[in-house]
Amino acid sequence: MGSVKNHNESNKMKKGFIALGYHYLRPDQKLDPFPKIYGLKLDEFLNHIKMIKDKYEIISPEDVKRYYYNKLNLVNHKYSLLFTFDDGLSEHYTAANILAEHGIKAFFFIPSCIVKDRLPANPMIMHYCLAAYGIEVFLEKYKNSLEEHNIDVDKFAIQFTVGIDDPWKTIMKIKSLLSYGFDYKTSRKLILHIYENSLLNDYCNAVELIHLTKEQISEMLKMGHSIGTHSHSHISIASSVLSKEDFIVEMINPKEYLESKFNTNIFAFSYPFGEEQDCLSSEELKHLTDLYELVFTVTKKVNTKHVSPLELGRVTPDSRTDYIKLGNILETIN
Repeated sequence: MGSVKNHNESNKMKKGFIALGYHYLRPDQKLDPFPKIYGLKLDEFLNHIKMIKDKYEIISPEDVKRYYYNKLNLVNHKYSLLFTFDDGLSEHYTAANILAEHGIKAFFFIPSCIVKDRLPANPMIMHYCLAAYGIEVFLEKYKNSLEEHNIDVDKFAIQFTVGIDDPWKTIMKIKSLLSYGFDYKTSRKLILHIYENSLLNDYCNAVELIHLTKEQISEMLKMGHSIGTHSHSHISIASSVLSKEDFIVEMINPKEYLESKFNTNIFAFSYPFGEEQDCLSSEELKHLTDLYELVFTVTKKVNTKHVSPLELGRVTPDSRTDYIKLGNILETIN
């Protein structure tokens, strides 16, 4: 499997656990209907599992809950490790099956819009539309959406000229503006207009191509996995200006809805985007709600008893994170 350092080289006991936060997992490019969506290849995901089973003690969502609230001991010669997945992506059904075959139980964090509204979450619409149509067509649809909603096109226009402007910088500008540049309701309207006038026209089953179905989530729960919430429409909770009613829509209602729909107890939430600017402190969150017992960010850290269960960290592998690189990252945060 390669030359990842052995975590048993030292007799020093390891306290706490490390969480992994996966997003896109893609098949071989030749089999991928959207090959421009960047994600970790499923074959490499299997390599991750093999390395992790060898180097770490894999724990379940319930173990993490017990660690913080029922005095479960997580002290070993190996760090404990938790698998988590964000965004309720369609390929997570495959991941859930693979993990179940290895006896692993994971967290899957679901934006409730994919079940309640049967509409994709905001970033996924951007990713898939950009992958399917390219930057120029996307920006044309974006401009049409601004006009449709009577928003100043000159003020919010994004310029792009092939061969002159950097495409990756332009994509980052698009994502940043639509994620942070408008109030969250306006962003949702703009993004859904783009979706309805592009991807949905060409793929009548677009939401099933992008996200898990209700039936798949039910089967994943039967496999022994757990689900958590990921807001309703995938917004930055901390950077959005949310009224009390908005907070209920994005943070409270998703938990109640998913619990009712799937007859399961939901005790965890993961922040969309998950960077510092997107997350509330544990005190800020407790002031607003006490419904969640575990909350995950994407800050790299070992989660010990000294870390608040409302500010848990994760390592987030991307398309370039092979098992050797992941092993080195995990070794570093150790």
